[in-house]
Amino acid sequence: MLGILIACLATWGSVVVAYASEAHPVVLSVTPTAIPTVASKVINDQLATPAPNVVQSVVFQGSTTRPEIALTFDDGPNPVFTGPVLSTLQQYHVHATFFCVGENARDYPDMVAQEHAQGNIVGNHTWTHPDLTKASDAEIQKELIDTNNIIQSDTGVTPTLFRPPYGAINTTVKQQAQQLHLTPVLWNIDTQDWTRPGTSAIVHAVLDHASNGDIILMHDGGGDRSQTVAALPQIIAGLQQQGFTLVTVPQLINDMQ
Repeated sequence: MLGILIACLATWGSVVVAYASEAHPVVLSVTPTAIPTVASKVINDQLATPAPNVVQSVVFQGSTTRPEIALTFDDGPNPVFTGPVLSTLQQYHVHATFFCVGENARDYPDMVAQEHAQGNIVGNHTWTHPDLTKASDAEIQKELIDTNNIIQSDTGVTPTLFRPPYGAINTTVKQQAQQLHLTPVLWNIDTQDWTRPGTSAIVHAVLDHASNGDIILMHDGGGDRSQTVAALPQIIAGLQQQGFTLVTVPQLINDMQ
């Protein structure tokens, strides 16, 4: 798959995404805690078609010479799943980067505040999770500004990172984000956890492909994320056993210098 990824990059010079291979039997085991479900907005995170001429200013991987990996979570906060994710991160003494949907940050401000208070980074994932490449300049600005404002209200810190929904980014979206001093961040390992492929598949999507500088895409909102919650302890423990240090995206970026 890496060969396909490199070929695609050479073709469109754009968004970089690595896809997980087939799942294998679980090596690590854990007994997941039963998690209740609540009604919430369901997000289908099918990837958009990449646009050209943006990869130079889009972060999708850190330094390939440092054994560091960044865990990222999209589409939250969610009143059921974000809490267990935060508890697991705290249990393992690691930090992650959360790209929050603005309307969820508005509805669950205490969860956003908790993400920040525990040392995690909170980034902008737009207000309503639209495909920004299909939006007007004014619509893009409103999606980003409103989300910046609510996260700043929840945490006291204005976001500096932005993840475009569906990985959909073009020159216009990039320019609008840069006007707000937002650095676009994508990923190079997609667990595809939003498809609910099973805990084992999510674990192996990470552990079978982990390498220096990876940015791993997972979700703590947008649907039933119980498989992600169950997979997370195995992912963290497995990466640490492989010798990786788990860091936030800003640290990954700083260490690229």
